Amino acid sequence: MPKSLVWGKIIMETFFEESGINDRIKLGDTKARIMEGIMRTRVAGWTVAKQAVEFNISVDTVNKYIRELKDLYDETQKHSVILPVRKQSKKEQELDNQV
Repeated sequence: MPKSLVWGKIIMETFFEESGINDRIKLGDTKARIMEGIMRTRVAGWTVAKQAVEFNISVDTVNKYIRELKDLYDETQKHSVILPVRKQSKKEQELDNQV
């Protein structure tokens, strides 16, 4: 059984840089800032409900952004020499199902 991706600082920062999220944040993109926050708090183990409260958005919006982040990661990973392939773990599924 494959192990899940361990989100270290290098992987997360590389993803933000290579995906363009950092550039979008520098340009004042609020959605990109929230998506970065969602990624960081998700790695820290926050529930979707806690993220929704923290970022003042709905649970549905948090889930939408998580899906977008996963898709963006998968697309970015295809062109990266550093980012490993994302594998869905049991922990990831649990975080996705929390409300």
